[in-house]
Amino acid sequence: MQYKLRKLYTKNPESALRAILIDRGVHDIDAFIMPSKDCELNPYDLENIDAGADMLLEHLQKNHRILWILDCDVDGVTSGSILWLYCKRIYPDAQFEFRVHDHKQHGLEDMIDWVEDKNKWDLIIVTDAGSYDVEEHHRINELGMDCLIIDHHDLSYDENGNPIVSDAPRTIIINNQLSPNYANKSLCGAGMVYKFCEVLDKKLDISIAHEYIDLAALGEIADVMDRRFSETNYIMLEGLKHIKNKGFKTLIESQQYSLKEKAFYPYNGLTPIDVAFYIAPLINALIRVGTLEEKRELFYCFVEPDREVPSTKRGAKEGDTELAAPHIARVGANAKSRQNSIKTKAMDLIDFRIQKEALDQNNIIIVEVEESDGIPQELTGLVAMAVVSKYNKPCLMVRRNKQNVLQGSLRNNGNFSALPNLKQCLTDSGFFDYVAGHDNAGGVGIQGKKVDSFVKWMNEKFKPQDFENCYLVDYILDANDYDNKELLFALAYGPEYFGNHIDEIKIVIENIQLAQVMPMGTNKDSMKITYNGIDYVRFKDPEFVKKIMENRAATLTVYGRANINVFNNRTSIQVFCDDYELKNDDDHKYDF
Repeated sequence: MQYKLRKLYTKNPESALRAILIDRGVHDIDAFIMPSKDCELNPYDLENIDAGADMLLEHLQKNHRILWILDCDVDGVTSGSILWLYCKRIYPDAQFEFRVHDHKQHGLEDMIDWVEDKNKWDLIIVTDAGSYDVEEHHRINELGMDCLIIDHHDLSYDENGNPIVSDAPRTIIINNQLSPNYANKSLCGAGMVYKFCEVLDKKLDISIAHEYIDLAALGEIADVMDRRFSETNYIMLEGLKHIKNKGFKTLIESQQYSLKEKAFYPYNGLTPIDVAFYIAPLINALIRVGTLEEKRELFYCFVEPDREVPSTKRGAKEGDTELAAPHIARVGANAKSRQNSIKTKAMDLIDFRIQKEALDQNNIIIVEVEESDGIPQELTGLVAMAVVSKYNKPCLMVRRNKQNVLQGSLRNNGNFSALPNLKQCLTDSGFFDYVAGHDNAGGVGIQGKKVDSFVKWMNEKFKPQDFENCYLVDYILDANDYDNKELLFALAYGPEYFGNHIDEIKIVIENIQLAQVMPMGTNKDSMKITYNGIDYVRFKDPEFVKKIMENRAATLTVYGRANINVFNNRTSIQVFCDDYELKNDDDHKYDF
């Protein structure tokens, strides 16, 4: 296990957390810790938002037929839900329909033929997508329909490198990336719709937008928006303090095993990391491997949670129904299990191909997925990440189209010592048609004829040892230091401040003695080690339990996170062990 210090931080418990947050890029600590509505920016600084609100209100007032196109991710569902619920609140009899994508498509491209064929709406609304679907905008307008886009995606470019700008006459695009006067570029689709509803509030002289800030928070968290922006952070934390949506509540309460007391109303202590780890994956799994009807029911979970839908419970008879919200909580959990099963089978197939073609001999593993492999496109990124974890190398998982362009997912481990940012590396290489997304999780496109040259470039630029996993940690502590307990208590009291581009505090503690150990759980497959007033805990790892019990004379080094544990009115400090190393000598493997 290799690790190194990120920086020499103070060990003063009263100032350590603030020092780390400042170093993570938080400039106004007080506003970050206690955000208020003052953190919000003026929504009228968003280009076209006034005209877009007028367009929507005109159609609502005339009781026109309106179609929602829902993007296929958490942000797409939550952004669409916010606006749908808001409009239904003021116009309960409005004529609304919605359409979801069959697979993980975005925007209007795969929808336009169907829209033209039906040709029965007055307004098409697209949230979280659609800004650059210029041809589709024109085709919608030519049918006599208006088009309203509320989006957050960055500029898109044509094959000549020119920015794509829509000139469709009856299409209004509201996008923070296209609004030079709007400083916060870290609002996702749900955040943008929330700002749009604030403008509707002003026009209607009402105040109901805040009632949907919980869904805005869910969208912002799941879409991994940067909470170092005060407005984004405010929406996240304010939303988690005011969870009102019944569908959102039901999903949280379904995770009682993992979230414990946080899963009970009013969900005190629920953090962005909790939502990212336990709620968003349920929705994402359903979107990836669920049926088209289940994706429709997912939307009902948020906008009509008490709607009766066909029951799919074991033993249900034809005609049996259940409510949409608990139905989706159960179906989402099943989809997550089904997704894991599909991923395991896909990984077996991909692993065989990597070995057969010696793809792991290169400094980047590029795997071409064939149609006959039967791997859903929605799972490409998950399988790519599994490859990274197994081979300790960056991975591209791609599919070849008819134009001989390989398109797919990029994945990387940000702990690789020489490659913390794969997206930037691929962009700098000059071989790719496009590289989009986050630093180590996104999408790529590369001409087939350039792949061999790119692989050669990677092999020359890096050495195999550059991809050794090296944990970047905030503290390296000696378990024999009695001051650790007070410091860890201070660090553990701030979990709500981390996630969404603010890295959690990670620590390494060395020289843990194994005198007091206790296997835990029904199967005794978890372990608690108590030393010097601190509990070190690792769950569901029988191999770890076995090693500890067989090596009681060794010392333990752990990499993990501090946590406050409250049990029987007793508060204690514990460290969750994400990785570990048993040592029988004084060989410390770290550098400064």
